[in-house]
Amino acid sequence: MRIAGGTLRGRTVRTPSSEILRPTQDAVREAVFSMLAKVLPDATFLDLYAGTGAVGIEAWSRGAKSIVWIEKNPRVFRLLESNCETLVPPEVLDGCVLLHADAMQWLRHPTVPGKSVDIVFVDPPYVIREGADDGMNDRLERLVQSGILAPHAFVVVEQRAHTPVPSNPAFECVAERRYGHTAISIFRYQETSAPSAGNA
Repeated sequence: MRIAGGTLRGRTVRTPSSEILRPTQDAVREAVFSMLAKVLPDATFLDLYAGTGAVGIEAWSRGAKSIVWIEKNPRVFRLLESNCETLVPPEVLDGCVLLHADAMQWLRHPTVPGKSVDIVFVDPPYVIREGADDGMNDRLERLVQSGILAPHAFVVVEQRAHTPVPSNPAFECVAERRYGHTAISIFRYQETSAPSAGNA
């Protein structure tokens, strides 16, 4: 897996040798960051189900100010740490957060640089049965309750195609895209005069 853009473009992100993860495809990451190009610079970015860390690393590569990576699996977390230490300068990592934690539990008492986040990437493990409820509505509600979302925050949701798109009155859906078996939805938190994501 390679970083698709920014200062780290072309650099390799290590992935597990087993099927323990389902990393976000390079083409999907490229599409997502193209849509977020106007709002990414100097943002605080939360990679909620971080896996290898590729999404958060790419966010920094493309101009995000600080990253919060959350990963529950201990083996994957060690790989995440290794990727961050290899690719992200130490002085940048000092202002970031890498946590071995359950994302939903962490959101009960979150700690982030600057006390709020501007962009959240939510990519939990897919549900097994196509079309089944994947609990994404609960995750959006937990994000609202956490109090960490900046007034102009964007939330990017990655789901299996044909899974119901989540809905929450605190969010406006500003973009929906499908890439093969993957569906991407981008939500804007509250009303904002900030630049919209891409051509959404």
